[in-house]
Amino acid sequence: MGKYISRIIIGFILVQGFMACSPSEEELVEEGRNLMATEQYPEAVKKLNAALDKNPENYTALNAKGVALLRLGQLDESIEVFTTAINVDTTQYQAFFNRGNAFRILGRDNEAMLDYDYVINLKPDVVDAYVNRGAILFKYNEFDRALFDFEFALRMDPNNALLYLNKGKAELRINNSDDAIYDLKKAIEMNPGYGEAYYWLGLAEVALNNRTTGCEYLTKAQELNFEGAAEAVAQNCMQ
Repeated sequence: MGKYISRIIIGFILVQGFMACSPSEEELVEEGRNLMATEQYPEAVKKLNAALDKNPENYTALNAKGVALLRLGQLDESIEVFTTAINVDTTQYQAFFNRGNAFRILGRDNEAMLDYDYVINLKPDVVDAYVNRGAILFKYNEFDRALFDFEFALRMDPNNALLYLNKGKAELRINNSDDAIYDLKKAIEMNPGYGEAYYWLGLAEVALNNRTTGCEYLTKAQELNFEGAAEAVAQNCMQ
């Protein structure tokens, strides 16, 4: 009888020791996020799944898993995971923003807009929500509304070259060529290798009949291998 009791006690101790060595939910999430930081997304998904086995309503794990799937190009799956995260907690903005990005990549712009709108209403200081919403508005020729988003975002992030580029493009589309030139030069000042900014700056100068200057910028965009620059040079700069 005594030996039997000893075996039971020893067995219990072994089980307890195994449980003590098993990573916690929080540790698994942290490991998953660390793997994501080094772009090991399949391994990260495994760790995050292990965390979700412990708690299927862990918002951080769900959002991180959605991002990992997004990086892997598994867009529909990422949307499902982000939606689950949103159902867990509608007061957090991250899953809405990330789901909006997945929708946008898929060309589901109306759904992306709804998610970006929600983010902006929930947390008005998320600069990238304005950038992405403005880009969709620009795509559909709603240049005034796009310009509002870019201007608002620039007040929060005045050193953002992409915002200056986007604002300059919108200004040019509504024939504000001087403002466009200012913004595009700011973008180049922040990022001298910005081929797209040179391209649009060249078009802005050509629109003002400054063809020589415009062609210099378009040629620079071509040197930087920006798509469309060679065609613009051929159309505007060949004698």
